[in-house]
Amino acid sequence: MAEPGVEAGELSLMDRGIKSLAEIPLNSELHTLNLHCNQISKIERLDRMLNLQHLDLSSNCIRQIEGLSSLANLQTLNLSCNLITKIEGLEKLFSLTRLNLSYNRIHDLTGLLCLRGTNYKISHLELHSNCINNVNHLLQCLTGLQYLTHLTLEKNGKSNPLCARTGKDSIYNIAD
Repeated sequence: MAEPGVEAGELSLMDRGIKSLAEIPLNSELHTLNLHCNQISKIERLDRMLNLQHLDLSSNCIRQIEGLSSLANLQTLNLSCNLITKIEGLEKLFSLTRLNLSYNRIHDLTGLLCLRGTNYKISHLELHSNCINNVNHLLQCLTGLQYLTHLTLEKNGKSNPLCARTGKDSIYNIAD
């Protein structure tokens, strides 16, 4: 019988007070890892997680997007509700389709520039409740995201400073 929070290929350790990924015996066969609502401050020790497709590190204490370069099969990444101020460290995530960075402190989107072109598959990007205040910076960093169809800048009244100034709709369906 599997231990609590463990199923074939999946590990869910939500709200367990985990402070570091070093505390967890990570299996290289995992395809889903959910560490929502812990006290993790650094993304590390994922270099052997070659099969990982879904990673949830939401509601932690992460300040920097790092340590993801070996996750070539990662499709969904949830880093919402952390302390991140800039987008970075995504350049090797060729399979990434969904990225949730909502409820952070992000003002610098420059890290999206490396996701331009047909080699990257990002289609859904959630950025609501951040500190994005420059529409030109936003547009510059989003230009060239070939597969982007959904962009969320405001949701349930939680937005970015630029939304108050532009008066635009909150969820953009770019494909329409």
